[in-house]
Amino acid sequence: MKIYIDHFPSSDDFVTRLAEQIRKIDKNLSVTTFLDLRTNGHVEEDGEDVRIMNESDIWIPIITSEFISFYPTEIEQKYYEIIESENKIIFPIIYNEVNWSSKKWIVKSRIFPSNGKVFEELNSNEQASVINELVHTIGNIYSESTKEKLNSIKLPTSKIELEDQVFISHSHDDADFAELLKLHLEKNKIACWMDNERLKIGQDWREEIDTGISKSKAIIVIMSPEARKSEYVTYEWAYAWGKGIKIFPIMLKQTSLHPRLESLQYMDFTNRVTRPYDELVKGIRDIKN
Repeated sequence: MKIYIDHFPSSDDFVTRLAEQIRKIDKNLSVTTFLDLRTNGHVEEDGEDVRIMNESDIWIPIITSEFISFYPTEIEQKYYEIIESENKIIFPIIYNEVNWSSKKWIVKSRIFPSNGKVFEELNSNEQASVINELVHTIGNIYSESTKEKLNSIKLPTSKIELEDQVFISHSHDDADFAELLKLHLEKNKIACWMDNERLKIGQDWREEIDTGISKSKAIIVIMSPEARKSEYVTYEWAYAWGKGIKIFPIMLKQTSLHPRLESLQYMDFTNRVTRPYDELVKGIRDIKN
């Protein structure tokens, strides 16, 4: 798995520390930063940054005022391509105070810090917690992709043909598992739509979620104590129920179900070793269009 950290020189020190933390996950994990490209004599004009982006699986752009104001149009277009891909992930870090809400590729990504604050304004303990959360997330994805030999099913030159879309509903606390579930389903050629609770900052989040659910043949509801409390998760499955869309509750962490969901048979994903991915895939494929 390859990771690229895109940034402007003003955040070089932070990026160096971040890259060191990510590399500790596994010695075989490749991490390249824009500082590395400059140190090796590469500049934006030679296209090396675009090549690295094309080869990478995870991108971590460090969002600063300089980054938003000055990064090339070609790079911005590359981020829009990435956010629409099925097997690549962007984790933007909002490093300092900057207006990024007009950038759809950021809005649609899972951002850090996840509480919507600006990284630079956090105290040292809070900053360490954000980095740990990001490293933990990447570690989980790397572990799962290695186990499933994800690289063997990726097609670098063309997109795989996916079946009808499913919508994955989850709380922010369960986003790591939601990403892994998405990888499993797309490996089986099932397209996924997730909001990652990332559209909530936009004015049209409800409309976009409604559209995403309406275009899906099923909705997968990841159940946990956090999801049980989430008004967004409740809204999503209730909207799907009203539209007559098939609902697949999966129990990630033991919790009580909403009375309406109790009438549905949930799948037990609480045991990581015996998670019934194949059963879920079969259930989705068995839905009559």
